[in-house]
Amino acid sequence: MVPAIRVLAFVLMGVLAGSAACAETVAETAARWGLIGVWRLDCSVPLSTSAPRLMFVVKNGQLFHDRDFGDRQDSSQVQSATIKPDGSLDLVVSFTALSQTRQFAFIKGGPDRKRAWYNRNVDTDEYTVVDGKFTANGNPTPWQFHCR
Repeated sequence: MVPAIRVLAFVLMGVLAGSAACAETVAETAARWGLIGVWRLDCSVPLSTSAPRLMFVVKNGQLFHDRDFGDRQDSSQVQSATIKPDGSLDLVVSFTALSQTRQFAFIKGGPDRKRAWYNRNVDTDEYTVVDGKFTANGNPTPWQFHCR
């Protein structure tokens, strides 16, 4: 019986070590989902507050969410990225310019289309988007397009 327990222990150690070795970075998870790159509501219009360029870029192995509103820009590190069983991508971003951390998820509408499914302030638990709709007016969140 003792040899069987040893074999089982070695098998479990191998499985656990293999799982740890296969763990993806935040940037790798985002890339696998298809998030890396430039996203806009309309890729052809000039930048503005209502038509920003939203970018997910890798810098020194870390994932950042860079935003360009034409007259101002900011860059915030993505703390975590998780692909959920339903295919959505859950992100936690520390927005230094806003002094807040937000958790939000995107759903896909094809390989080059995404939209926000939820968005909340981690510190206050206040949601601005729930089930793909803005809490302020009930309107659905718009599709964002991957600009090439």
